Amino acid sequence: MTIGSARLSPALLMATYFAVSFFVNGIVLPYFPVFLRDRGLSGEEIALVVGLPFMLRVFSMPVITAFADRMPDRRVLMLVLMLLITSAVVALGPLTDPTAIVAVSLVILILSYSHGPLTDTIAMSLERRGQGDYGKMRLWGSVSFIGGNLIGGAALDHFGVPAIYTLMMIGFSAAAFATFLLPRPGPMPTVQDAASLTILRKPAFLAVLLAGGFVQSSHAALYGFATITWQLRGYDEFLIGCFWAVGVVAEIILFAYASRLPQAIKPTTLIFIGGLIGVVRWGLFTVDAGAIPTLLIQIGHAGSFAIGHIGIMRFIKETVPEQRAASAQGTYVILLGFAMAAATAVSGRLWERIGDDAFGAMSVFAAIGVVILAITRSGASRLPTLAGSEARAA
Repeated sequence: MTIGSARLSPALLMATYFAVSFFVNGIVLPYFPVFLRDRGLSGEEIALVVGLPFMLRVFSMPVITAFADRMPDRRVLMLVLMLLITSAVVALGPLTDPTAIVAVSLVILILSYSHGPLTDTIAMSLERRGQGDYGKMRLWGSVSFIGGNLIGGAALDHFGVPAIYTLMMIGFSAAAFATFLLPRPGPMPTVQDAASLTILRKPAFLAVLLAGGFVQSSHAALYGFATITWQLRGYDEFLIGCFWAVGVVAEIILFAYASRLPQAIKPTTLIFIGGLIGVVRWGLFTVDAGAIPTLLIQIGHAGSFAIGHIGIMRFIKETVPEQRAASAQGTYVILLGFAMAAATAVSGRLWERIGDDAFGAMSVFAAIGVVILAITRSGASRLPTLAGSEARAA
């Protein structure tokens, strides 16, 4: 199934896939609502399309990830998902009925959200085998995401809303083709400890994933209201673009140097640090201190997002055998979805009433993650680790 893998390293192939698949994310996330509005959907219908997939993946993720864990080659399922998404985008093109547009759009987003955890699973599989560094592979997804934002914005300005649909078609088709570039998986490591296969049922394990979900959900107000807040503070569009770019660049740099974080630092400690940075960041976000301080606050994205994300990925790698890795990723996405839905609802209600002070509530969500980690610290420390046994078996 792999094209050219004999000459290209697995890490390079994985980084390429991250870059190709994240490009279309950079189109869909900011511009798909614009496309839906152009097709005549109301604000309520657009909110339904954007928000409902977070809840529906509670049902879709367990099925997809469990199926992935039973397949000898997860790339096949990833290709099937991408082909289904691309087919749904093709079907969306001629639709004019709002109900049909909503239905097909939901299919696109639900399958897209299910695809991401499988990508992380394969990347972490390479890291388990010493064939790649997750952070250095993943950073190309962030770089490509920025490219999608910029190209999508330029296309929208020059060619109008139809260009967004065209870029979605190109992006998802390219991602489907790029699936053939994914490195061939190696044999599954032998699990010595039978209890490791039931790790997903352990309360301490679930608590750590829930804590990570709360830390990441604290970004809900940023994604939903940061641009509007900055506009109201009087910053021009170029400067607002710089604010966003600085945050993503900081994230990229953190991913690039994540392997240099001391291995003695536990994954739960990384999540804890990300939560603490989030508490401080969102508290500072409530104050308009000027452009330079805002840029500095945005550098904190490397802490509140990237450090926490790396912590979750390492935690799953060290505690979950590869035979259950996709299911573990799916479980995390479900818990994150619940936390993100709550944070989005809270931030939306508060922002309408108290404006940028609503960002203070995001400090609470980050703090909840920190508190959960503190409470479950002893239980998490007793979870079995697999790093040694899997390394010998790989």
